[in-house]
Amino acid sequence: MTFFHNPFPSSISGIPGHDIENVKLENIEIVCPGRATRGMAYMSVSRLKDVPENEKGYPEFTMFEELPSWGFYVRHVKEIQMHNIKLRLQEDDFRPAFVFDRVSDVRLSGISLPENKKAGQVVLRQTSLQSADNAVKEYVREVE
Repeated sequence: MTFFHNPFPSSISGIPGHDIENVKLENIEIVCPGRATRGMAYMSVSRLKDVPENEKGYPEFTMFEELPSWGFYVRHVKEIQMHNIKLRLQEDDFRPAFVFDRVSDVRLSGISLPENKKAGQVVLRQTSLQSADNAVKEYVREVE
């Protein structure tokens, strides 16, 4: 099977001036396909500001073109809680598991990732991490 883009993560995204509010996700297990390659429309976490807003395409997931994470992409959200979230990969993926971009009041606990995926798997840009258990803190990387 031929893909013209990397597999899409789950996205929770508002648009500028219209944040999604009060999100709570609990007791979820997701098996992601992985297999992203840098040769496909590569979007680096250092270029998060370049992920298109594309308000006319909202709310279709294709509005973003390429996304820089394999598990969750969260942008323009006020207050999100994630508890007991387990993400697994069928094949390896170079992207981080979570990207939070312009999100306020993030609370993470009980996050489970593949054993070989640790440091840098939770990327924060212009985001306030209100609480996280010690295991999650090991995954966090802040970018500008």
